[in-house]
Amino acid sequence: MNHKTAIVLDDHKLFGESFSVLLERYTQFETVHTFHEPSGLIRLLKQNSRKTFYLFLDYYLQNNNGLTVLTDVKRINKLCKIIFVTGTSSWPVLHNIENHAPEGIISKLTGLDVLLECIEQIEAGNLYRCPVFQEMKANDIAKKPILFTSRELEILKYIASGLTIAETAEKTFLSRHTIVSHRRNMMTKAKVTSIGQLLIYVNEWNLI
Repeated sequence: MNHKTAIVLDDHKLFGESFSVLLERYTQFETVHTFHEPSGLIRLLKQNSRKTFYLFLDYYLQNNNGLTVLTDVKRINKLCKIIFVTGTSSWPVLHNIENHAPEGIISKLTGLDVLLECIEQIEAGNLYRCPVFQEMKANDIAKKPILFTSRELEILKYIASGLTIAETAEKTFLSRHTIVSHRRNMMTKAKVTSIGQLLIYVNEWNLI
């Protein structure tokens, strides 16, 4: 049997442990690693940069955005198969995830049957979207969500937490000018004229 290694990254410890148990029931996963913050995951990937992993990644992380983690993972380990496991009910969030081209997106309410189908489709070279999200997409397709990059979402999170331009620049290792440029571009995308209006939009759609 072709055994595989799975990784779970979710800062909600109870869900992370429960989902790991579900993965262990899928007998082709010989090993399941569970992390509650990205640093442990990154260390493991750096130590095994040429090994294929199935990473089950939460979108909402306490101090980091799942899309930022996806970018880091793809840079470190190009063989890693990334499946977002999320409880989102927001079509713009789902659309943002899709735009970053993970191998799969499944709901946090997923059962073993959907998990099996997800892995089979990924191994066949297909992108997988669970039925819950397929239905959400069909119902909300008329809406035109605004796409923000992982860097923009990271900056928005710092802005929403009350950090100044200077503090945000320090956190992201960018210049103040670059932060101002990102803010201006995001307001243009959202067709708003102030940071306050931008944050209202972001909060309405649960983007951060």
